[in-house]
Amino acid sequence: MSTALKILALFLVAAAAAPPPTLEFNDINQLIKALEMPGVFMNDKFNEKPLKVRMSKWHVTDCGMPSDPVKINGTLMPDPLNINDEITGSFNVTPMVMVSSPLKTEVTIMKKVGSGMVKIPCISNLGSCSYDDLCSLIPLQPGDPCPSPLSDYNIPCTCPFKMGSYVLPPQSFYLPSGILPSWLVTGEYHGKAMLSSNGKALACRELTMSVVSS
Repeated sequence: MSTALKILALFLVAAAAAPPPTLEFNDINQLIKALEMPGVFMNDKFNEKPLKVRMSKWHVTDCGMPSDPVKINGTLMPDPLNINDEITGSFNVTPMVMVSSPLKTEVTIMKKVGSGMVKIPCISNLGSCSYDDLCSLIPLQPGDPCPSPLSDYNIPCTCPFKMGSYVLPPQSFYLPSGILPSWLVTGEYHGKAMLSSNGKALACRELTMSVVSS
């Protein structure tokens, strides 16, 4: 899901604890590389990374209502995914309304412990966090050029997002371990992300996966 993850990369930048510097990203790999810069997008709590991470048993479902106006579908290969390796993915996002600021996002991440689930706290704006407006956190301004391959397929990367269908065909990119939070250790995880604007639900996605790190 080269772009679902590429958009995710934008959101990870948006979740930075410190305001992002002024940077120009000619392509998405530069953007992802920027996420590894210690003290810029992540604080020191994220400096120690697992050397090897494998994510498998991906299962993504729609947790929203049929009436939700933003439809999101994507693929991510291979399964399992090896971080510090090449990943291939695609996505199709169809907003049936104009999506603009404020774009609120509620993220909940749970880890299986024994027979129960434990909520991962919000640490340096990563984990189970609430973002009042992702639009204001994206490190690009309206009118700025979007990084490739988004620009190659006329896919916007700043708010507002107009009604339409935004399709990214399968793309390959390298995902380094440097963008992973330190709490992503071996275990079973369940994540949920809910998008809304001015109290109106837009979309909801749930993810389950298994992680092995060392």
